[in-house]
Amino acid sequence: MGEEPTTFYVGAFQELVGGAGGLMTVFLIASLLLIMITGLADGSRVLFNMGKEGITIRQMGVLNRRGVPARALVVALVINVLVLVCLKTPLAILVTGNLGYILTHVLAISGFALLRRDRPDLPRPIRLPGFFVPLAWLLAAFMTLVLVVGATGFSATGYGGYKELGVALAVLVTGVLLWVYRTRVQDRRPPE
Repeated sequence: MGEEPTTFYVGAFQELVGGAGGLMTVFLIASLLLIMITGLADGSRVLFNMGKEGITIRQMGVLNRRGVPARALVVALVINVLVLVCLKTPLAILVTGNLGYILTHVLAISGFALLRRDRPDLPRPIRLPGFFVPLAWLLAAFMTLVLVVGATGFSATGYGGYKELGVALAVLVTGVLLWVYRTRVQDRRPPE
């Protein structure tokens, strides 16, 4: 397994069933295709909605004449292909994606706690009891620890490296730069 981390299933299936390793290869290819199609559909809809809501460039929030976010689909496809070419293994792609996923949780939980401290009387649709604020700080600290260990503790986690970290940070920085471009250049909104 250590020598072939992504294709050991074919050898294992060959040993178990005998002579049907090609069938397992077809199953693996089909599953990777399904994962990529699902990810592209999901990612393109997210990019489309971000473009409509003013979070990324305006050009992403456009549908073609058939109601498909074609521009966002092409951008999502290009990003996925570039990440696949740079990282080469599905596990590395998951590691890269999880960095942004965990970071969004840290920012959302911290944002909740900061808003409750700075603006406690702000109207909100759901009012939570007061013990949720220290719980939010605790969860934010825990998620930050998970983020730091996962992003830098390559020997502790057993996967990932500086290349995966660099690709993840490049994608996140690109997203922030596109938001700045949208707010300052396209929408001409003043800094808040």
